Amino acid sequence: MQERIGTIYGDTTSTVFSFASHRQVKRLDYVYVEHEGQQVMAQIREVKRISNVSLEKAFMGAGAEEEQKISAIAEAIGYRGRRGLRVPRTPFRQGSPVFLADEQLVRDVLGLLDDGAYLGLLKDLNIKVFLDINTLLQKHVSVLAKSGSGKSYAMGVIIEELMEKKVPVVIVDPHGEYVSLVHPNLESNELEVMKRFGVKPRGYGEHIVQYAPGQSHHGGDVPLYLDEVNLGLGDLLDVLPGRITGVQKGILYQAIKEVKTRKRVYLLRDVIEELKTAKSSAKWNLIPQLEELADMGLFSADATPMESLVQKGKCSILNLRGVPLHIQDAVVSHVLTKLFEARKANQIPPFMVVVEESHRYVPERGQGGAISADIIRTVASEGRKFGMGLAVVSQRPARIEKNVVSQCNTQIILKTTNPNDIKAIVSSVEGLTQSAADEIQRLPIGMAIVSGLPINAPLFVEVRVRRSSHGGKATAVVGEPEEEVETEEDTGDEVSEEAPRRGLFSRFGRQ
Repeated sequence: MQERIGTIYGDTTSTVFSFASHRQVKRLDYVYVEHEGQQVMAQIREVKRISNVSLEKAFMGAGAEEEQKISAIAEAIGYRGRRGLRVPRTPFRQGSPVFLADEQLVRDVLGLLDDGAYLGLLKDLNIKVFLDINTLLQKHVSVLAKSGSGKSYAMGVIIEELMEKKVPVVIVDPHGEYVSLVHPNLESNELEVMKRFGVKPRGYGEHIVQYAPGQSHHGGDVPLYLDEVNLGLGDLLDVLPGRITGVQKGILYQAIKEVKTRKRVYLLRDVIEELKTAKSSAKWNLIPQLEELADMGLFSADATPMESLVQKGKCSILNLRGVPLHIQDAVVSHVLTKLFEARKANQIPPFMVVVEESHRYVPERGQGGAISADIIRTVASEGRKFGMGLAVVSQRPARIEKNVVSQCNTQIILKTTNPNDIKAIVSSVEGLTQSAADEIQRLPIGMAIVSGLPINAPLFVEVRVRRSSHGGKATAVVGEPEEEVETEEDTGDEVSEEAPRRGLFSRFGRQ
């Protein structure tokens, strides 16, 4: 028999009710009420302790032994009907008993899966939360949080799960932090909690290859070269670091046309030399941009084939650390365009592309431009048709294009405090209620609100500990070496107010 924990009182609606309890209950606990012939599950949103002790009595020490009286407000999630999740149509009845929901009811109503990408544990319950991998690839995913709240850590958990299932992954990594996936997680504080999450340390070196564009690669990186053979006008416009005028487009088109008439196979240097012979003075803005691309070693006649980047069980990391931002933008635009074309032609298997610091590459309109924005918008709107999944990760939700975020049917939201970012999340994440939005500011480090298909309601999930090492840990400036210092890169934001933590949540005090 289920445990009765309270009784409904006061005004009610079909979605919200208050109940009185003589036992301690916690915010976010799941409860249910027999209503309309169904077990309607709800989640506690607010708890307060009722007392008759006056200020004067409190100063005199009275009331310490007063009987505990608890009032809680719960918001209905619904019940499982023949056509999925249903919500009541009539107000809850006063005097109805309230029961604590058991694990089976929680699983049934929330539609929790038994397999997939293991993200973590449902808050205060030993219930594993799995994300559907097909949904992640076909419907896209976003991971949004302020710096230091664990967004890259959570994305790393999902990448581990994709590698476990041998799903190909391509990561756009502007900070060079994801290479740490090759190493097992041997941090002492994390080893202590792995048993609770049911995971063991593991490195993924056999799955991972790290690429770096042109001459920017370091030891161990594989050079990434863009195709230089017979570049068209569109190819060059995609990678030119600066804006060009209509006149400049015209002379560039003419230069390419002239080279084509003389050479069956031509390279970037051939286009530059032809451009130098143009009579228009507009060429002097174009030539330095093209020469910069040539000097960077981005292009080669022996280009990196897209088939090598996307293979079953392989994770390809595009390490852009130290690469100028406009060159990063050009590389991302070119590579994602070629990958999208290859996937449409079925030349590569279905895969997931992860775009870290997405606000750099697909900024909200009015927040700056990026040549990579067009292809990311295309992948967000059309990638699901062809099996090219998109994961956008950002510490500035207000600066990433809302249309792209709204295309993501699975959202993982960690602690966010900036009012503009919270407003952007609420406006672009479907099904996120205002009460859940208020929770975003109060989330502890490492706790996430997970919303979207196939989950029937926003879930509060404690993200599991990673099997592999996390590379987003900031470098300590003062104090003990193991303490973590949170930083913001190129956003103009203040350093997070969260103090360095130890124990379970200390693993999330990172980028």
